Amino acid sequence: MELVYKARFFDGYSGKPKQVDVLWLDNAWVIQFVNQVGERVSMTWEKQHVIEHEFKSGLLSLRLGDVFPAQQLDITDQDFIKRYRQAYPRTFAQRLNMSAAGVFVTSLLLLLFVLWTSYVWLLPAIAGYGANVFPKEYEIEFGQKMYQSVLDEEQIDSSKTIAINHFFNELIIDKSYPVKITVVKSNIINAFALPGGGIVVYDAILNNMKSPEQLAALLAHEYSHVELKHATRNLFRTLSGYLFLSVIFGDMSGVGGVLIENAHQLRNLGYSRELETEADNHGLEVLQQNNINYMGMVDLFELLKKESNGVHVNELISTHPDLDIRIRNVHDFAKLHPCNSLPNDSLSIYFNQIKNNWNE
Repeated sequence: MELVYKARFFDGYSGKPKQVDVLWLDNAWVIQFVNQVGERVSMTWEKQHVIEHEFKSGLLSLRLGDVFPAQQLDITDQDFIKRYRQAYPRTFAQRLNMSAAGVFVTSLLLLLFVLWTSYVWLLPAIAGYGANVFPKEYEIEFGQKMYQSVLDEEQIDSSKTIAINHFFNELIIDKSYPVKITVVKSNIINAFALPGGGIVVYDAILNNMKSPEQLAALLAHEYSHVELKHATRNLFRTLSGYLFLSVIFGDMSGVGGVLIENAHQLRNLGYSRELETEADNHGLEVLQQNNINYMGMVDLFELLKKESNGVHVNELISTHPDLDIRIRNVHDFAKLHPCNSLPNDSLSIYFNQIKNNWNE
């Protein structure tokens, strides 16, 4: 009798995972779940087409080939992971059948790897170029559509949303984009920025905050991703092939369509260490301009470190660079740029509104 394991399944269209059962067969894994209309759905992943995407900290991520949008299975069941490691102790390439067909496939994979490696060296430049030449009015227009597309799948906390926008508007920031922040209800620690000025904050992170300085640091950091076009650049990098050609040939409507269709990917995209440091430093400049103690950002990172040991670890922690390094960066910045921190009654009022609303 085959055992059934629990897992989370991402279908590539919705950012929300489905809780699924996984049945282990000899040559395949069968994924089963109940859809929105109560029907039992069964999908079969043939093992020969499955790629090990990630394995760290007790999390095994598997993907079905090169399907776009990517389908992903996240497993934390240690019995499944142990069985998987026993069955596949080596890498995917080493597990290929080294028959004549296996040799051909291996050679083809090596050729593709060489070509892909060469392409990757150009990818950051391509993404940066595409994001920089993408007109701001298009970025804002399509960003707003992406923002709505993401929120259509979320449960919004209206009162917190009002309070957090008041909070942000109290900050002195030379904004190049119209900023709109929405708080959504979730027990997942997460926050992310979209192109054009949209920011989404999950209320779980607000629940764990202790000071307005932490919230100011979070919003300053996320807005920095917007202001520095990091969110746009990240999408261009992920979809660089199609988007780059569209920009070259002036097909802005095509660019917008692709961006909107893949807006949910922003929940899962991690920034490079360079971009994260750039956003941290820009956010620290915002804190300095508002006479807000830099330690708010340190406290925010300490909060994320603490939460990383919990059950609901999410992209905000897992895909970002090492938090200890970012904390040291804050201290280094503080030494070079002393800040005369002052109390801000307005920020405290709106922060307390958010916290009191949570406790009601």
